[in-house]
Parts: sequence; structure tokens; C-alpha cells
Amino acid sequence: MEGTQFYLTLEEGNIECLEFGHGEQLLICIHGFSDNASLFRHIAPAWVKTHTMVAFSLPFHGETEWIPSRFSSRNIHRIIRLILQKYNKERFSLLGYSMGGKISLYCYQRYFSHKIDRLILCASDGLKTHTLYDVSKLPRWYIELMMVLMRFPKVMFKLVGFIYRRGWLSKFLYDFFVNHFETKKQRRRFFGVATSSRFMKPDLSEIIQSLNEQNIPVEMYFGERDEVIIMDGAIQFSSKLNNVKFHQLPKGHLLIDEDLCELMKIENKQAV
Repeated sequence: MEGTQFYLTLEEGNIECLEFGHGEQLLICIHGFSDNASLFRHIAPAWVKTHTMVAFSLPFHGETEWIPSRFSSRNIHRIIRLILQKYNKERFSLLGYSMGGKISLYCYQRYFSHKIDRLILCASDGLKTHTLYDVSKLPRWYIELMMVLMRFPKVMFKLVGFIYRRGWLSKFLYDFFVNHFETKKQRRRFFGVATSSRFMKPDLSEIIQSLNEQNIPVEMYFGERDEVIIMDGAIQFSSKLNNVKFHQLPKGHLLIDEDLCELMKIENKQAV
């Protein structure tokens, strides 16, 4: 399903947004690292009858143009406020996938706890993530060292390739390097996210208390074979919520697809 593209203008840049459907309720979606707003076209058919779904591309992603070298939760707050103004809404539902789940949890806690109708978490970061995949936990000295070394990308790629061929580097780490450092845009995205995301740490105890006090419906979708998110963290979080539906799918981390769409259609029918 194709969405209608529009842009929001901030002092820091222009934010790419996609709109799906024209339902009465508003659903705002936040994607994960290296994705973009178009990811959510796969699940849009589950929502468009009841919701206007709006997804935006984070700074350094998609067609969003971003001037600074990092972004903050205040920037995300501003983007969401502009979306609310555009659609003349005070309340909305929030869906976060992967890194977008962590951002959603933090923004819920800090800015929007009294404006949320439903919270949907898909393979959400911010609960418990494997260390290798959590760029927010990379030591600051490591990030700064990589920024210096990547001023000479050709030399770095030759060095990394040599180390990989000698068997001193895992295939995962080699593929990660190739997929996220090959172009200048990819390198800027990685360092921008690594610098920014370390400042968005949701307080899960506070969030659980707030969700339970307001009895906000929470829907959680996680893959049984997820190589990024540690399932125990998601299960533990869900066990402390009073109004939650927890789904384990026979998938890995890549959840946003037509199968999830069909499951969400069922949940939305029950929610009506």
C-alpha cells in the first residue's frame, strides 16, 4: 500500500512523512535503524479503516534532510507535535519498531503519557537488547576513534577485509561494517544515531506504573528467533502490565510484513 508523502519543516531540516488512510483516530509510527517511513506500508491495510496512519523518517534516514550531526528527544517531540497540529488531534496511538520502540517508550515517558490511546511495540529496543546490536551502548571513545579512522574509508575497508579474510573478524561484524560504513551517508547515519540514541533511555518502572494507572492498552509483537532483542526482557516487561496483549511470532527481528498486518487486523477488529 502506497502512502501520501508530505514534509514537515523544522529549523534543523525537513522531515519526510507518509500518510496512509483517513480514519478518525491517529496512529504515529516510528521505524528502526537504517529503515524509513515506507516500512509501514506493509501493515497499513490493518489500520486505514479506523485510523489515519502517519509514519515519519527519522533524522539521517529515508528522504529526511537533517542539518545537525545528532538529534534529541526534543526534536522527536517537536515532530510529533507538528503531526498532531496538522491533523488537529490532541490524542493519538503510537507504534514503534526496533529502535523506534525505544524512542516511543522514552517519548511516552517524557512527553506524551497523558495523550496516548494505544501503545504498540514491535521487536522493540529499550527493553533488553543484545549488546552487539545496541549502538547506544558503544563506548564514547570507540565512536570517536571510529570517526577519526573513517576519514580514510578506503584504507579502513582494506584493513577490515584483510582482518576478515584472516578469520580474526566474525561475518556478522564484517557485514555490519560493509552495510553501515560504505558510503558517506551511511557513516553519517551510524554516527548520528550512535551519538543521539544514548541519551534516550526509557525508565521502564516509571513507564509501567504510568501505563497501569491509566489502563492504556499495550500490544507487543516479538519474533521467537529475534537475533537483536532478548525475549526475556520483553516477556518480563509485559508481565508487569495490566492491559497487554503479547504475541510471539515464528520470525526473527524483521516483523513488519504482511503476516503481521493480518494479525493486526484481527486485533483491531477486537478493539472496535
